[in-house]
Amino acid sequence: MMRKNGLFVIAAATAALVLGACGKKAADFDVDALASDLNDKITYEDTLMPLDIDTAGMFLNLSGIDITKAAIYEGSGATAEEIVVMECATEEDAQKAAEALRTRVAEQIESFTDYVPEELTKLNSAVIKVNGRYAVLSVSASPDDAGSIIAGYM
Repeated sequence: MMRKNGLFVIAAATAALVLGACGKKAADFDVDALASDLNDKITYEDTLMPLDIDTAGMFLNLSGIDITKAAIYEGSGATAEEIVVMECATEEDAQKAAEALRTRVAEQIESFTDYVPEELTKLNSAVIKVNGRYAVLSVSASPDDAGSIIAGYM
């Protein structure tokens, strides 16, 4: 009887940990550090260069979104590879930013379909995460690695 109760307690504790992790709120983190990790720890075909938020805002369509800080890396345009990490003023702004990132990926899919169809694999597996006031996009040939790196921050 004691053994059954012990197993039940262990099972209940495990379930609580798993469920608790699913709904965790993003702790504050340095957006530059996450973007740098994505850039440094993943192999890209293209050389990704940092881009300022004003320039990126023109093609990411970020109008109406209050962005506190952003780190953005873009390739030459020959590939679809890119990194966008944004800290927004509110969770609502982060949701809007995530929607803008989803729109960006959809537009890139449309653009690359005839231009460089090989890039569609990367775009179709783009990683978009939003948690709390943060929104992140990673387009690479290593979406699992990108997801793991992002999970380490959010």
